[in-house]
Amino acid sequence: MLASLSHRNMKRQLSEYKIFWFSLIGVVALMYAFNSLIVSRTMQQLFRLFAESGNGDIGVIATLFSAVVVFALGWFISYMMDFILRRRSKEISTYMVLGVEKSDICKMIFRENAVLGLAAIIVGFGFGILVSKILESFVSNLLHFQEALLEFLSIKAVGLTCVEFCIVYIIALVKTNRKVQKVKLIDLLNYSRNNSSVREHQSKTGFMFLLISVVMLIVSFYSFAGTKQTVASITAGAVSAMLGLLCFFRGFIYIIHEMFNKSRNWKYKGSRLVTLRMFLSKSNKMSFSLGVISILFTCTIVCIGMTNAFYQVMEKAVVLQPFDLAIVHADEDGDYNQYSSFLNEHIDVDSQYSYCLYTDKSTQFTDIRNRALTEYWNKVGKTVSVNDYVIAENQYDAFMKYSDYCNLRAMLGLPQISLSEEQYIIHCLPYLKDTFTNLQIEKGSLVCKDIFTEAFSQYGGYGNGQDFVIVVPDHYIENMEAIYSLYVVQSEAVIDMSELENAFSQVRPLNSNVVASGENGYTTKILDKGDYYYTGKLASTPTSQAILIILPLCYLSLVIGIISIVILAVQLLTEVKTIKRQYDVMRTLGTEVGVLEKMLREHIFLYFALPLIPALVIGSCLLKTMSHTLFVASYDVPVFDNLTALIALVVLSALLIFTLIYLLYVFITSQAMRKEIIPITLEK
Repeated sequence: MLASLSHRNMKRQLSEYKIFWFSLIGVVALMYAFNSLIVSRTMQQLFRLFAESGNGDIGVIATLFSAVVVFALGWFISYMMDFILRRRSKEISTYMVLGVEKSDICKMIFRENAVLGLAAIIVGFGFGILVSKILESFVSNLLHFQEALLEFLSIKAVGLTCVEFCIVYIIALVKTNRKVQKVKLIDLLNYSRNNSSVREHQSKTGFMFLLISVVMLIVSFYSFAGTKQTVASITAGAVSAMLGLLCFFRGFIYIIHEMFNKSRNWKYKGSRLVTLRMFLSKSNKMSFSLGVISILFTCTIVCIGMTNAFYQVMEKAVVLQPFDLAIVHADEDGDYNQYSSFLNEHIDVDSQYSYCLYTDKSTQFTDIRNRALTEYWNKVGKTVSVNDYVIAENQYDAFMKYSDYCNLRAMLGLPQISLSEEQYIIHCLPYLKDTFTNLQIEKGSLVCKDIFTEAFSQYGGYGNGQDFVIVVPDHYIENMEAIYSLYVVQSEAVIDMSELENAFSQVRPLNSNVVASGENGYTTKILDKGDYYYTGKLASTPTSQAILIILPLCYLSLVIGIISIVILAVQLLTEVKTIKRQYDVMRTLGTEVGVLEKMLREHIFLYFALPLIPALVIGSCLLKTMSHTLFVASYDVPVFDNLTALIALVVLSALLIFTLIYLLYVFITSQAMRKEIIPITLEK
């Protein structure tokens, strides 16, 4: 008998709470996709490369985000099981009245949830394979990989996902069983009566909450309004906004109550009386829940937007460093034949080239660059000085042979540029183009032909100049001294630098975190001039920092978003029977079906719009501030062409993505409610 009851209860749970079970399948799919990427051989190789470059936090960060997601999933499952248990209070009390032992009831509930959980994880793995392929495509485009990153089905990822899911699911099952064992029959019988009771707001308390929310929101907006943001101001603004949201809903419900009780003309207009009465029936309990859900929505919007912002930072780092591998050697022309032979044996090298940069010890262009940077740093409030940013090797104007310039442009797929014996070319970062216009070299008669700003490995030093390089005819550098030599490589394969370091003891990473005192008060990253130092796309600090956060942040935002929306939707769906009884009464009294449908749409709109609108406003303000701070802090120079447009893109894309996901759940919920409340037979 209990087996047949369990079977019937599982079918009913799948029907009544399908949005929860489908979302649980989606969360399992996300967990598997993220885990399959983390444990893949290629990503582990990249993580080792980042660690060798001084960025070894990937394991800690991935574990931290996984722990947060597992904790959120555990809370979600526990909350939903407790919610479903409360909704089944009459059913369980009936079993107890009929003499069914509590131990048998616990076994039945455990069996039901265990079977449903097993089905969710099995189906979740099927969808997880699809999600992992989408994630693989995203990462491949992000890192410009051509080879496959993931296996079709990763056994390690399956095992890790099963362990994470089973731990939180079993804990939730145990907690549910304990509640059933401890619950009293009278509590179960009185639950629905307590749950549906209406408790009026205290006027003074509601008004105080409203005032507090206004003050907290004003403080948060003031914190976000400044142009020079700090971590402290952003944190203070975020905390004020979250507290303001909690208080806002308590105060807002108070306003609606007052309008409902005092304004007869307002509440009797149209179908407001029924719609608002149903909405306010649980207002005291609902105000806190709506506040928490709105905060979760805000966090989801910020996480989605910051994922895009970090992606923009990483994409810019990849663009700024167009070469897959660059090896630098100080002062003189280095011998790179042994490295070239080694790489040709181990990977498919598309192109490679070695060359040298030169200087005549002049600072004409460097001084102009330094003045432009100082103005920028003062404008955005960055505490950076010229000596902090400029490396010792690039303290003078850097020159490049025209022949080397042509070969490098060919490697990068850029069109060739002609140059006469009386001309020179400036290749610089975009922010210097207007500053360098119409300049003539003081120590010569060369005139500037043109200024180019394509990505040319010029940010951060030890590339083709630091922010700029002057391209001159080959004979012009005869009397100049070499700054350093470079060997650059382009390859579609992932370059494992640990093998190169093991083969050659003099090769080490050009670590941005390790510097020494250099000439004239500048710093240098070349600690031993006899060694060779490597850098490149994957070894650059902004790239590694961004990839450390992009994937976990995207993962976290989707999970939090799904959890918060499902909790909101399920709370409404569980009231379908109560709402249907009220609508049946109105239908009996002669209300047209069209009017009932309009009332239902208004009810759903009010329920879903109330926590969404404040989250969109607060989330966009917080995201605007955080993304601006990130873009300014990630680079010491203005590498983004139009920062305002980029921030607008980040904010609007986050709002659009979240709204689309939200509308999908709203549509599913509305269709489910309409099917139950206004059946086809009634329409006819």
